[in-house]
Amino acid sequence: MDESSQTLHIHLLGDFRLAHGDEAVTKVNTPRLQSLLAYLVLHRDAPQSRRHMAFLLWLDSTETQALTNLRNLLHLLRRALPDADRFLQVDAHTLQWRPDGPFALDVTEFESALARAGRAEQAGDNAALRTALEEAVDLYRGDLLPSCYDDWIRPERERLQQAFIKALEQLIHLLEEQRDYRTAIGHAQRLLRHDPLHEAAYRRLMRLHALTGDRASALRAYHTCATVLQRELGMEPSPATREAYERLLQADGLPAPAPTRPAELVAVSPLVGRDQEWTQLRRAWRAAAVGRTEAAGGPHFVLVTGESGIGKTRLAEELMQWAKRQGIATAAARCYAAEGELVYAPVAAWLRARPLPRLAPVWRSEISRLLPELLVEQPDLPRPGPLTEAWQRQRFFEALARAILGGSQPLLLLIDALQWCDRETLEWLRYLLRSDPQARLLVVGTCRLEEMGEDHPMEPLLQALRQGGQLTEIEPSPLDEAGTAALAAKVAGQELDPDLTACLYRETEGNPLFVVETVRMGLLAGASEPGAGDRETGAVCLPRPLPSRMQAAIEARLAQLSAPAHELVELAATVGRQFNFAVLARASDLDEGTLVRALDELWQRRIVREQGADAYDFSHDKLREVAYAGLSGARQRWLHRRVAQALEEAYAGDLDPVSAQVAAHYERAGQPEQAIPYYQRAAGVARRIYGNEAAIPYSERAQALLEPGHRSFSPE
Repeated sequence: MDESSQTLHIHLLGDFRLAHGDEAVTKVNTPRLQSLLAYLVLHRDAPQSRRHMAFLLWLDSTETQALTNLRNLLHLLRRALPDADRFLQVDAHTLQWRPDGPFALDVTEFESALARAGRAEQAGDNAALRTALEEAVDLYRGDLLPSCYDDWIRPERERLQQAFIKALEQLIHLLEEQRDYRTAIGHAQRLLRHDPLHEAAYRRLMRLHALTGDRASALRAYHTCATVLQRELGMEPSPATREAYERLLQADGLPAPAPTRPAELVAVSPLVGRDQEWTQLRRAWRAAAVGRTEAAGGPHFVLVTGESGIGKTRLAEELMQWAKRQGIATAAARCYAAEGELVYAPVAAWLRARPLPRLAPVWRSEISRLLPELLVEQPDLPRPGPLTEAWQRQRFFEALARAILGGSQPLLLLIDALQWCDRETLEWLRYLLRSDPQARLLVVGTCRLEEMGEDHPMEPLLQALRQGGQLTEIEPSPLDEAGTAALAAKVAGQELDPDLTACLYRETEGNPLFVVETVRMGLLAGASEPGAGDRETGAVCLPRPLPSRMQAAIEARLAQLSAPAHELVELAATVGRQFNFAVLARASDLDEGTLVRALDELWQRRIVREQGADAYDFSHDKLREVAYAGLSGARQRWLHRRVAQALEEAYAGDLDPVSAQVAAHYERAGQPEQAIPYYQRAAGVARRIYGNEAAIPYSERAQALLEPGHRSFSPE
């Protein structure tokens, strides 16, 4: 028999996984069992005292109880391991993982690769150094046993983390020296995903992007750096980072624009007056994270509802950021009012947010419906056929659930703006939340209920969740006068005059977005007034009377933009969803330097923020709505045509994923003859991948445009 088939493969970096040859070992499936195995295999060089192990794993128990617990746990481990005596040596006083047993440990392989890198560096062999470093960082699939919270593992986890970071830094430096900038960029981005507060890595990423001539991506790296540092540490980028940013803006020889005081226009508005809602969210997470018990637990859904600007997304994002700081697995997606999004787009965003778990080819083939890049990465993967039968749809749903729930950690998912979510995603969410009662899963959704009719596809999902006791509903209220004053003071960076805050409360009625936008408008107005340079930093100059509608406050904010930034905000609003620089550059008449500075101005003024890996989005949907509503009908049609043409050019290599968007933009541009073939193409894509039902809306739209006398949509 092949010796490798008898080897026990142990994976502790990232999600815990055991395999005996090609067969998964699934019975080592509790955090305590995994912790015991991990400790023994990492300390295999010496026998471990039973008393020491009992104390280590059950700090709060009596010695007798702890020893009994250890005896029971050891019994379970011996039963779970194949041929346990080949790996465990146990007597009355000690236990030890056999160092000479037939096993392979990823931690050992990682450290061996680092050792080879050290020897190659001493020998001056850069080729061998690069190979060894690349092998090491590939082996590091995640932190050491992230689902284990025992005290003993923290020093070892931190040691391996630092070794990984050092290896990545060394590899990035080597790749830059070899002028392999694009590969270096990928590793720098991975370093920042692992350590988002690594400011030097942001500077290096900015430099690498600049070396490839991609100023927009370099700018985005700075924006992300400034936002993360302010949100997590309450500090601005260092002078060195700021200098790199200013050089970037001056790359075409023009002076950098005067910065909008970033300390005043905070990147993320503070969470104020939400103690009760925050408690509800934390309680829901704790219940979901422990899994199902006799009393409660299991997968759960939290729905945060309320009017526009009330703080639904802000509250949900606070939970996401809190979870990330705890090392909890998270993924976020959002829905858009703009037409043209393919079905299951939020699910695809979740899948792309985290590495996929190891799955059999049959499941990866199904997932490639949403992630076609899998077919490129694995050419031998079977291509999925149309979903024409109920059992095929069931298998597709199961594949998505396996991919989402395949990790060993509790999982927090966010889906924003559910009122615009497609029916198919909502039906799959219903399946996900009942597919595995033991899953440690919390899904948080936000929604404007006023935009949902009685026949909205979300109603069946909510009804099923209510009946199953899986739903928590949270509806934030407007802030009271004290909360309004506190929020205004935090945005302004100073206490405001009591009469001013009382007036602010009366006009905004405690709507947080209305408060934030009004104060930001006043900060910028105060900074631009004559003599502002002699005035105390952060002066607030609010108009009297205050805007009586949120739309008026936002219009006033947009009116403060420079001409190029105003032109760019109109274009971005027309896109109707998150946008990237490549599309903006093709749709705009602005040169690259002007466009970069205009985008930076929108970010500085908090009109837009970073979104996903390489895109931007409006800070709030209301800003997009107001910016778009301010366009004339002719301007809207012209911009929709430019966006459609930009999408055609940017995605010329593969138009299938954006075909519905291109169609919708051409229709809104009043050009049905261009829209029809793209709607037909979108129908073909949907039919081929998801089945006939998903293709119907696109086919019907194309048919409607073909009918004699039909008038295409065109803004008035």
